[in-house]
Amino acid sequence: MYQDPVASTSGRDGPASAPPACDRDNRCPSASSSCGPSSSSNRRLSLPSATALLLATACLLPGACLAGYDGSWHKARGTNYGAEDDGWNINEGSCGYGYLDRDKSTGWDIVALSDTNWDYSGSCGRCVEVRCDPAWIGDNYGGSYDRTGVCRDPEASVVVQVTDSCPCNYPANAYSNKRWCCGDMYHMDLSAWAFEKLAEKRWGVIGLVFRPVSCDYQPDKRAPSPPEGESRPNQRISRPWGWTDRRPWP
Repeated sequence: MYQDPVASTSGRDGPASAPPACDRDNRCPSASSSCGPSSSSNRRLSLPSATALLLATACLLPGACLAGYDGSWHKARGTNYGAEDDGWNINEGSCGYGYLDRDKSTGWDIVALSDTNWDYSGSCGRCVEVRCDPAWIGDNYGGSYDRTGVCRDPEASVVVQVTDSCPCNYPANAYSNKRWCCGDMYHMDLSAWAFEKLAEKRWGVIGLVFRPVSCDYQPDKRAPSPPEGESRPNQRISRPWGWTDRRPWP
C-alpha cells in the first residue's frame, strides 16, 4: 500500500483520549449503490480482464451513481499515496483502468476507497467532492492525532475519481492497511496530488468531508495547486505508446 503516513504519536499528535473525528455509522439512510456488482478486487492485485472490464463499466455514467445519496456531506479520514517517493503507483489501480492521463477525467486527482466503506460496492468510476475537515483523527490501533489546524482552506474542495481500493486484509502491508482501511471509520487514500491541495503532504493523515458528485462537477471554490509546488510523479510506470485513458466520463 502506501508508506505509513503517521510515524509516531508525538509532537502535534494528541493524546489517545481525544475525541474521535467520527465513526463509520455516519451515513445517509439509503447508502447502497445501484451502479454495479460488488468488487472482490484487492488494491495492488491485478484483475482478470473480464472482471476489470466489468468494474470499469459499472459506472460508465457516473451521474447515475448518485442514486441513493441525499447530497449531504459525510465525514471521513484521508491518507495519500503515489508520489515519487512512494512504492505504490496510481497507475496500478484495482479498477483496471491502467495508466491515468493527466488531462483526462479528473487527471491525477483520484482516490482508493477502503473496501470496508459502506458505499464501496460498485464504486469504480464514481466521483466525489472532498474538503479538508479540521478535526482530531483516530486510527484503528487507538491512536489520535490533532489535525484541527492543518487544512489549507476548509472551504476549498477537489473532485476525485475512484480508480483503486484499499483492502482491509492485505498481508504484504498488513500493519498500515489494518491501521487505516479496516472499518474504524470511512477511509479514503487520496493521490498525493489531490491530498496536497487540501493540506501539506507531511501531515500524512487528515480529516475529510465528502459528497458524491458527477465527474464533470465544478466546485464553487476549487482547491488550487500547493504553493510549494506539486509532488513529482512516480516514474516506475510510463504512459504506453498510443494509450487512451479508460476511465468513464460523462
